[in-house]
This record gives sequence, C-alpha cells and structure tokens, in this order.
Amino acid sequence: MLRRLLTFRGLVLIFGLVAVVLPIALVTQLGIVRTLNAIFTDIGAIRTGQLAAAAVLENQLDEETGIRGYAATGRRVFLEPYDRARASMPERFAELEHALAVDGEDGANDRALAELRALNAEWLRTIATPILHGAPNRDALLLHGKTLIDKFRDTERPLNIYFAARYHAAIAERGNTLRATNAVSFVAIGVIVLEVFVFAATIMRMQRELDRERGFVESLQSVASVRLVPPPHLAIGAAYRSATRGTRVGGDVYDVYRLDDDRTLIVVGDVSGKGLTAAVETTFVRYALRTLASEGLGPAEVVRRFDDLYRAANAALESFVTLFVGIHDRRDGTLVYANAGHEACWTRRGDTVTILPPTGPLVGIGGLPFGEERTTLATGDLLVLATDGMTEARDAQGSFAGAELVTVWIAEADDRTPQRLIGHLVSSVERYTRGRIDDDLAVLAVRPLP
Repeated sequence: MLRRLLTFRGLVLIFGLVAVVLPIALVTQLGIVRTLNAIFTDIGAIRTGQLAAAAVLENQLDEETGIRGYAATGRRVFLEPYDRARASMPERFAELEHALAVDGEDGANDRALAELRALNAEWLRTIATPILHGAPNRDALLLHGKTLIDKFRDTERPLNIYFAARYHAAIAERGNTLRATNAVSFVAIGVIVLEVFVFAATIMRMQRELDRERGFVESLQSVASVRLVPPPHLAIGAAYRSATRGTRVGGDVYDVYRLDDDRTLIVVGDVSGKGLTAAVETTFVRYALRTLASEGLGPAEVVRRFDDLYRAANAALESFVTLFVGIHDRRDGTLVYANAGHEACWTRRGDTVTILPPTGPLVGIGGLPFGEERTTLATGDLLVLATDGMTEARDAQGSFAGAELVTVWIAEADDRTPQRLIGHLVSSVERYTRGRIDDDLAVLAVRPLP
C-alpha cells in the first residue's frame, strides 16, 4: 500500500485529497468562527443582564437605605443614595428588559421583570412618598417596606439563577466549539503533513529512479559514443551534435577502425529515428560493420551482408539506414567505398571539392544490389563525411542548406588539420540555423599523413 502511495499516481491522489479536505476544513472553520462570534455575543448579553439585575436590586436597596436614614433623622443629606438610585433605576430596568429580550424567551422572566417594576412602584407609593411627606407612622411604614424589599429580593433571585444557567451553558458551548475547531485544525494539519511526507518520499523515490535511469543512459552513451583510435598514418577530426536534449547520443554513427597495418575501415551512417532507441541501433551498426569488414570483404559485400542482418533484426518496414562504408589502403592511397543512399560525402584535393554520389539504395529496403567505387585518397587529401543533419539544416525561413552550400563551406574551410575543418563546418551550420539543431549531426574528416 505504501509503495503504491509513494508513486506519481499516489502523489496526485494526495493532492486531490488535500484539494477536497482543505476547502471543507476552511468552510468548517468559517462556520465555527461564526458560531464563536454568536457565543461571545450571547455571553456579553448574559453578563449585561447579570449586571443589570444586580444593579436593579442595588438601586432598590439604596432607595430603602436613603428613606430609612431620612425617617430616623429627618435630615435630607441621607436622601442622597435614594436620589441617585431613583435617577438610575429607569436605565437599569431598561438594560434588564433588553437583556431578557435578547434570548427571545418570555413567560416567567417577563413576569418577574413586571413584578419587580410593580414592587418598586408600590414601595415608592406606599413607603417612600408618605415618609417624605411627613407621615406620622414611619415605623409601621418602614416595617411594611421591609416586607416589600424581601419580596423584591425574592423576585430578582430567579433572574440571577436564569442568567447564571445561561452563562454556564454558553461557556460549555464555547469549550465544545473550541475543541471542534482544534480537531478540524489538527485534521487539516495532518493532511498537509501527510502530503509533505508523501511528496518528499515520492520525490526521493523518483530521484533514485532517475539516478538509475541516468546511470543507464550514461552507460549507453559511453558505449554508443565510442572513442576513435585512428591508425598512425591517418589524421581525423570528428564532431557530434544530438537533437535529443540532455543526451550525447542519437541516430548518427561514425567510425574509424584499423583492420590491419595497411587497411582502415571508415564509416558514417544515419539510422532512422532519434534518441536512445536509434542510439541502440547505431551500436549494432558499428560493431556489425567492424566484424564483416574484418573478414576481408569489400565495401559492397560488407553492405550487402549488413543489409541482410539489419532486415532480420528489424521487422518494422519503416526502419532504414543510410550508410557510407569505405576501406582505405595506405599502400597505394586508394579508397574503395560503397555509398548506400548517403548523400553527404565529399573529397577535397587542394581547392577542389568533389561530391561522392551514392552507389546503391538505402540499407533495409532489400532486393536491390549494392555497388562500390574506387577513388584516390592521397597524402594531404581530405575525405569529409556528414549526416543529413548538415545538408538538411534549415535557416530561419525553413530553407535547407543542401549539398551545394555545404560544398562551398568545405572549400572555404581552414584545412590545416581535419579537426579545424570540422570546427569550421559545425560553426557554419550553427550560424545558418541560428544555433537551432533539429536533427542529429555527425561530421567526420579523414586525411592520410605522409
């Protein structure tokens, strides 16, 4: 299960889970925030109601205290608590009424509030007013007033109990809501941590797989891009540019292989396709041609036998190879070659550049004969071989360079060494294409030494 999770598909699954869970968590958190706001608003109203109820009782007691002091002394200075309470009582009753109205309930609480108003009004009418007007029976009035005060206190007590119950319920709800928001937060954080873990583990696994693939590619590139070891009587220059980004291999092949002390095999070819698949075939081409040429066969027979091998190994009808196979003999300076549909072949003798035409069809077609030609490659002459990445290079308007323009480049190139000539040709291609190489390009130059 863990191995399935630590894959690109598992990573997509985790990202999908996060994409679903996080919006749900966000919406849930927003709902929780609204709930908390409502709870805190309710707690504020409850506290206001508690304070208003306490203030109403306090004002009633202050009124009673002021009247009692005035009745005992007859001095109006004792009426100061009474006056303050009388001025404050309407506002305190209004606050209490508002606090009771917020909860949306009626019944007992409204009746208790109405009874408190009635008791206060009765106390003012039957106790405070007669005493302030000099009633003679003050003690009896005060005794009756004490009864009214006790009723006022008893009526106010259930309101305090009601507000206290609401307060404790709101506090409990707030605790539950905070625990819910913590749970949602932990779930969201857990999903994010899981995503980070899976992402990191998947990246590490993909990196290990990439390292293995890179090792495979590097091994393949090491085999495909074989180091040329020319004989001492030949100077060579070579260059390779792959159209596959990030690799040094492709579908072009070139080789200079010493058959014996006098004869040297010279090969340039272009396998259909690009990239690593074509590179595998170029390795087959190189070593098959070396083996066939080592049997002492001429170029035409080498190509004919290789054509049989290639068609047997490649069932796909669209697979083919353009191929130049030449054998140079230093004893008489001759170059015998077979050109199987490979157009980019030249010799340069002084300032004269000659195109070597094909001598047979493409490898892989079958049923057609392969011929060979003989020419001279004497000391100081140059054999220049390239793949179609040079002749089919395109400029900004999409026009091919063509064999004629490449012939001009070869004639104008600095040929003091084969490698300097190769460098000039590659630079010419890059200027012509403005640095954009869309096809594999291999270039080989060979010069006999004295």
